[in-house]
Amino acid sequence: MNELRLIRLAIALGKHGNFARAAESLNLTQPSLTRGIAELERALGVPLFDRTRKGAIPTAFGRVLLERGEAVLRSEANLRREIKLLAGLESGSLAISAGPLASETSVAAAIARVLRAHPRLKIQCHTTDAAVVVQDVLAERADVGVAQVNEHAQEPRLVVERLSSLRIHVGCRPGHPLAREARLSFAQLFDYPVATNVLRGAPAAAASRRDGSVVVGNAGAPDFIPQVVVNTTAVARLIARDSDALATGTASMLAGDVAAGHLVLLDIDAPVLRTTHSVFFLRERTLAPAARVFIDALRTVEAEIRRSDTSPAVRESPGMARGGTHDHQPELRHQLARDLRRHLPHQHAGGASRRGRCVQLQPVPDRGR
Repeated sequence: MNELRLIRLAIALGKHGNFARAAESLNLTQPSLTRGIAELERALGVPLFDRTRKGAIPTAFGRVLLERGEAVLRSEANLRREIKLLAGLESGSLAISAGPLASETSVAAAIARVLRAHPRLKIQCHTTDAAVVVQDVLAERADVGVAQVNEHAQEPRLVVERLSSLRIHVGCRPGHPLAREARLSFAQLFDYPVATNVLRGAPAAAASRRDGSVVVGNAGAPDFIPQVVVNTTAVARLIARDSDALATGTASMLAGDVAAGHLVLLDIDAPVLRTTHSVFFLRERTLAPAARVFIDALRTVEAEIRRSDTSPAVRESPGMARGGTHDHQPELRHQLARDLRRHLPHQHAGGASRRGRCVQLQPVPDRGR
């Protein structure tokens, strides 16, 4: 790298036009700078500066060096940074900021996959409100953000990639008054406390209207403050288990409590009950390899969840709230049954054992044919 050091000396001399001032800017003695320029001229075999009474004047060769030298130094700096970033996969760090649903839906699973491949990587995951996630990325406190960012999709400093849209279910304790109702309306949910995070954009507008629809142009809608504000679904589930509060989450997030008999899923669906998460990062900042690996893992996890979210139906399992004998929600039961398989430790042919009860996981004939 001695040649690069000599090019830096020449660029400083060309900028100041005087050996003394150039040496001072480099924290060198003037004789050291003079020897360095002479060494570079010998290596290239051409004179780079004319020494005159007015100072050091670049020759034709010197002008070419000065024009190209800046680009050479920038390339060298970028090369060093890329190497350091790549080394960060093995011993560096990664900062992630994520919204509550995103953290428990796919972010945690993606982090686990990254750590399996790079066990020495240090990862910080901050779960917070979506607006704070955006600010964390813009302020460079986080390398990557994962949250609902509809209102920030046009932020020019961000690269925003929409992730899979997953169904959001509503859970309550067994014996809850709503558990006896079939085909609940969205408005009925608000007859009881809902434990969730502050809602913004389209979800906030739908909650305020109590109709569950998604209306285009609601990005500027006022925030909706639920009766019970939490920033993790784990807290919401604990609250719902011992009160009339309702908890929301994807099927995989609620499956553990449903399998244990702590919660049941309500018979309700609405257009707004879908995740709208995106992954985003700063446009002007080179994405570190560790961040790229995480985003790739996140895409894979989201694709797997999306595929399982659209799989065929199975028989009703314990934990499904129903108000009648008709089969209202086969796709919901399939997702629950799939997650029961994942969460229950002992499985047998035709079912899964839980405290002496058998949860049947069998295909259901299509009643529409």
